[in-house]
Amino acid sequence: MKVYPLKFDSLFKEKVWGGENMARVLGKRLPPGARIGESWEVSAYGDDVSIVANGPYRGMGLGRMEADFGEALIGTDVPRGRFPLLFKFVDAADRLSVQVHPDDAYARRREHGASGKTEAWVIVDAQPGARLVRGLEPGVDAETFRQAIEKGRLDGILHWIEVSPGDVVFVPAGQVHAIGRGILLYEVQQSSDITYRVYDWGRPRPLHIEKALEVTHYDQLPDLVEGLQVEEAGGTKTVLVNCPYFVVGRLDVRSSMEDQCDGRSFHVLSVLDGHGEIGWGSHQTMPIERGESLLLPAQLGAYKVSGNVVVIRTWVPSND
Repeated sequence: MKVYPLKFDSLFKEKVWGGENMARVLGKRLPPGARIGESWEVSAYGDDVSIVANGPYRGMGLGRMEADFGEALIGTDVPRGRFPLLFKFVDAADRLSVQVHPDDAYARRREHGASGKTEAWVIVDAQPGARLVRGLEPGVDAETFRQAIEKGRLDGILHWIEVSPGDVVFVPAGQVHAIGRGILLYEVQQSSDITYRVYDWGRPRPLHIEKALEVTHYDQLPDLVEGLQVEEAGGTKTVLVNCPYFVVGRLDVRSSMEDQCDGRSFHVLSVLDGHGEIGWGSHQTMPIERGESLLLPAQLGAYKVSGNVVVIRTWVPSND
């Protein structure tokens, strides 16, 4: 395998709740007149496969690359057969449905062997006072939840929180959630698209109430992730989320910061702000800009991010 940072063409998804903020905030070139709700940045889910946009493998799909290059691409600690994560930007010009996702065990049993869906959000842009749903209010149990759904009166039981750019929200499988209007976020998730809607603000889309009630968890978790911050000479590293499926961190680069892919897992870098370059190997460099995402093969080795740039970095944790 020729090892270098892989860039991909964005896979745009038109949604009833989508907008145009990815162009304004991230500089993405959106289809004219379309309400784009999601931009899938790195994906091998179903038919939505990311296509390499640079270098010797330009035009090649991520699924084919995984099949051909295996551990050299994804790493020794990442199970083969299905690229495990999906990376996207989400633009909520209007409210998304109130929904919940199943865990792995339920999805395997009820959704034909699919993966569950645990996810994490980094708020990229938000209108003043923008809110989202993060779980249910304390004391809400399964029966209270069912009655509220049947009566269409969820406002009193949903736990709303206000968010601002830079906030981080962890959404494990089983956690009821909804993204409110006026929020642009970056999402890291398991490679799954299983969503059980329980309420959709009057839009005539199917609901999945019984399955939602079966998978919902009622425990209370912290609203926002604090993160663990480490200052370095060239910037700041912050570990935001560490769960069995992914580790998400932020690099606030002021001059340059170094890291490495050590063969155990690929890294995905997504640029939220600024511009700079990534260097690797024998003095090889590549420019990086806001709104771009890169997949760094597991065998890339040491790399350096330089410039004035904010980058979200994700990898699959080791099981040892």
